[in-house]
Amino acid sequence: MLSSHLKKVFLLSEKILLTLNLINLIILLRFEIKHFKRTIMMKFSTKARYGLRLMVELARELEKEKLVRLGKIAKITGLSENYLAQLAIPLKNNGILLGISGKNGGYRLAKPADQIKISEIIRAVGGPLTITDCVANPDICMNSSFCETRVVWLILSDMMAEFLENHSLKDLIDKTKFAQMCEKYSSLPLFQNSKITTNPLSFTSGCPNEVNN
Repeated sequence: MLSSHLKKVFLLSEKILLTLNLINLIILLRFEIKHFKRTIMMKFSTKARYGLRLMVELARELEKEKLVRLGKIAKITGLSENYLAQLAIPLKNNGILLGISGKNGGYRLAKPADQIKISEIIRAVGGPLTITDCVANPDICMNSSFCETRVVWLILSDMMAEFLENHSLKDLIDKTKFAQMCEKYSSLPLFQNSKITTNPLSFTSGCPNEVNN
């Protein structure tokens, strides 16, 4: 009788253990799927892309004017003035932009364009320069200590950050510097320096108008 009881206890323990293993597997799979979705979307946020676009157009216009209103940048980019004002807030808070109020007010750079790194702009409006969340916060993933793929994302994030640290806003608005950068990376097929407009106001928009985040 005791043996029969022990057998039942043993079978019950096996069922409990199997159930726990299945639960752990489901949790792990759900995490991996969620992590995979984040991983394949390797692109900057809308705020980061348009924040940099704002700074490029503003810096270009400031070569002709002392102050530039966001309304003018709105016409160039096709983005709303209200959205550009939202992007300007973190740029001002991070010492990249200066806003002058009043009837003749507008915006200007807080420091010379060659002293503003592209990485500064993107960090200000878009956050950390990492491809996946686990690069900056390994504790969010139970596999971080032995995950081979995290090493790939870590290396790529470092290469990306290094490029953005080594290039300034001046490199994007100075035709000679921009041409040199394009020449250096001429193996990339999507560089089309000849298509950069010299009169952006003649176009309705240089960027997609959709603003998602």
